[in-house]
Amino acid sequence: MNGLELVCIVFVASASSCYGFCQFPQHLWCSSPEIAKECRVTSQCKGLICLAKVDAKPVDVVVYYEAMCSECIDFVKDHLSLADKEVGEIMNLQLVPYVDTEACIIYLYPNISVHFPLIECMMTTVGLPEDNAKTCALKFGGVDWAEIVKCSRGSLGRRLEHQMGLHTKSLAIPEDAYLPYVTLNGVLVGDVMDKPGTDYVNLICHNYQGPFPYGCRMEKSHPNHSCRKA
Repeated sequence: MNGLELVCIVFVASASSCYGFCQFPQHLWCSSPEIAKECRVTSQCKGLICLAKVDAKPVDVVVYYEAMCSECIDFVKDHLSLADKEVGEIMNLQLVPYVDTEACIIYLYPNISVHFPLIECMMTTVGLPEDNAKTCALKFGGVDWAEIVKCSRGSLGRRLEHQMGLHTKSLAIPEDAYLPYVTLNGVLVGDVMDKPGTDYVNLICHNYQGPFPYGCRMEKSHPNHSCRKA
């Protein structure tokens, strides 16, 4: 019996409080104040020390894609947006688009918190990339649409798109593979078409070595997350 199971049995009066109202596995109950509160073990967790690596680096997530690719659009809408929302705090996201408009947006607005929502909007809006870019730029504000157009229609845009293409080709992706392709901490996960049922939130959590954020709803124990009595 581990420490968290003992906490549940000794300190929580009703067994239903442990299992009926908590969606997280026992090894995560004391991993954060939010989870402890939801699992109704806040006071019990105050007497435990969670041995997680608090200085862990975010998981490097690199996505290689094409803006007009239907599978890429679905991946952004169904998987990447969710991962950014649920576990964005433990993720170092990099987008490698093979299209000049989005390459220019990343170049002009390198902060992921600025360019990802804009690109997400572009890819999930029906229309051509440049038309969508204008619509989304006006929607979010703080983005100079004229600068994006100047870049995408000029030599800078062509150069940026070429660089993105070289970056993608450097992966040595099999000829029969499809974009998008994803790497986690430099390791190629594979193409999304090859692994359609992959839970990317869970995958990112498994690759993170620090304390789990609230979005990590994992069922398996993490080797770096154990607790003992203080």
